[in-house]
Order: sequence, then structure tokens, then C-alpha cells
Amino acid sequence: MRLYFSTTFSVTRHCFSSSRARTMSSLATGHVLPGGKWNYRILETVQGDKTHTSTVYKAEIVSNKKSHDVPQWSFIKGASQDNAIAMENLNRECQSYLLPGVASSTCFRKLYDVVDTSSEAAASDKYVALEWLETTLAQVKYQSSQDTYVLAEKVLSAALHSCVVLESHDHVNTDYKPANILLSGIGTSQITAKVGDLGLVFPSGQRFNAQPYAMRAPEVFLGYAYTKLSQVWAIAATLLCWIKPGILGVWDSPHYLINEAWSMAKIKRLFPHWRIPTPDEVEVDELKIAVEHAVNMSKEVPELLDILPLEQMMQAIEMPQGLRDLLRLMMVVDPSARPSASSVLASRDFRGFQEYVSV
Repeated sequence: MRLYFSTTFSVTRHCFSSSRARTMSSLATGHVLPGGKWNYRILETVQGDKTHTSTVYKAEIVSNKKSHDVPQWSFIKGASQDNAIAMENLNRECQSYLLPGVASSTCFRKLYDVVDTSSEAAASDKYVALEWLETTLAQVKYQSSQDTYVLAEKVLSAALHSCVVLESHDHVNTDYKPANILLSGIGTSQITAKVGDLGLVFPSGQRFNAQPYAMRAPEVFLGYAYTKLSQVWAIAATLLCWIKPGILGVWDSPHYLINEAWSMAKIKRLFPHWRIPTPDEVEVDELKIAVEHAVNMSKEVPELLDILPLEQMMQAIEMPQGLRDLLRLMMVVDPSARPSASSVLASRDFRGFQEYVSV
């Protein structure tokens, strides 16, 4: 195997993570956060997928009024003034819920309260209280069953509808991934799927290098801005990575310095017709290196040679043809030929898959 990275680079990201972690304190179990709607008694810290910059908890909702409409639990997310990134993301999430249609839409997790504790001796200066859902798509294993296909339809519907709502305000969500697809009612006839974590919602076309590697669209790897059509790829990639973990992204990358090239090489293996530009066709030095290595890796690295083209890979996995058709419809490497979220929802393929799971 050719060596695609230099060992002279110092690894700094772990140092950054450790520094960031030191600024994040924890609320004690039993601490009650006073909210405008309800109060919230902290029960435990939530681990999540360990990628969020904020501290998160499960809390019991304490209401002074007896009502059947009061939920039992809440998801609490906090940010400290000492952590600028976490506070920025939390403020952005609050702003996202102010976009018309977001707070009222059933495809997003509900926002209950924004709690400012700057006057208290609390661990963080700002918290949000959100709807509690039981698990995430990342914690549910894909298996060939009707219940799984029903879940897939619920996930696609929620995610695509969330795109439509954000697109109506010319915004995009740059953080679709299995851990941000929230679920309740697994194993029942009342499955709920919602999109959570809106801290990385931005105006369309303003973010570059956006989205986790596994869900990042081909054009974004090539230096283009993240757009509404990039969301459609991200949602399909989220589902594909749930069905076949590791098929995209960098979980098996040998070094973080080649993460971009490694990810592009995987896309190239799945979509052999995807044309990666030559180094002479790009201007940014880092991208010149990435595109050259991506092409070489897709031809030479044994671990990547095991990745079959998308059509062959899907045929090797037990799933309904309707789900294959939807993935094929959404995962188009050329963004100009990729359908919008609303087009996917209105498509014959999506309606056919809905009919299949409703039988």
C-alpha cells in the first residue's frame, strides 16, 4: 500500500478535544432548572455519539399544573460561556426554531424552553429543554424485516420534510447523520422519527466542507458550497450508512490527514462514473493533493477495492426494491441532476415505497 500521509504532521485534534472537555462541567443529579414553561430536574448525563460540543442530560419535567399534556421527560442541552463553539451552536439552534414552521413542524424535535442560568451558580450559562425521544437511528441495527422498512420510510419522510421546511427559508441543515435522527416507539405500530440538533443550520450556499464525512456530498468534497441538493445526498447517505455501516466516511481511515481523499475514494468506488478532477483542474493546494490521492486510493488500496458499485452492493443486501430505487434516485453524484427534497417526496418511487410498507 502506498503511504498517503506524512508522519511529520503533529496531531492536534486530540489536544483540542481535551481542552474543550475541560471547560464543560456537569449539573448534579437532582438539580432543578427553572424554565418558563416547566421546571426540569436533572436525572443523568447523556453520552450520545460523543461529537456534540454541548453538555446533554435527561431530565424529569416538573409541572405545577396537573395536565395530561405534560410530557414526563426532557432532553437538556447546555453550553458554557467558556466554550465559544458550543455557545454559538446552541444560539444557532435557538434561532433555527424561530424560523417559521420549524417549531410547529412534526418532523423536528420540539423545543420546550430556553433557560438562561447566568445569574445562578450553575455549570453553564445557557440551556435548552427539548423533547425527549427514546433512541437514535445510530443505535438501531438494520435488519431485513417489515418493521425495519417501516422505520426507513419514517426516517426518510421526516428528514425530507425537514429539508422542505428549511429550504422555504433558504436554509440548510449541515449535520444530518444517524445520531441526529431521533426515534421513539421502536417495535410498536407507532414509530416516531424526528430530526434533532439544529445547531448547524445555515443559509444555503454559505458553508464549505460541511457535513460529516460519511454524509458529505461529492460536490462539497470538490470545494463547492453546501446547498439544498447537498441535503438530499446527505439524507440518502445517512440511510445507506445505517444499512451498511462503514460504506462511506472515515471510520477505517488510517490517518486523519487523508480523511478527505479516503472519503472521496469510497464514493468513487460506489460510483465509478464519478469524475474526480485532476490536480491541474483545481486551485486549492489541499484539494490538489486530495483529488490525486482519492483516484489512486480507489484503484490501489485493498480495503477500498472491496467496495462494490452501489447497484451491486444494494443487490447483495436484503431490502425491498423500492428502497433501492429511492437510494438510487437520491444518490446522484451530479448535483444538477439530483432531485430536490420536495421532488423526492412527490416521486413515484417514494409513493411506491410508502405503499409497500403500509401493506
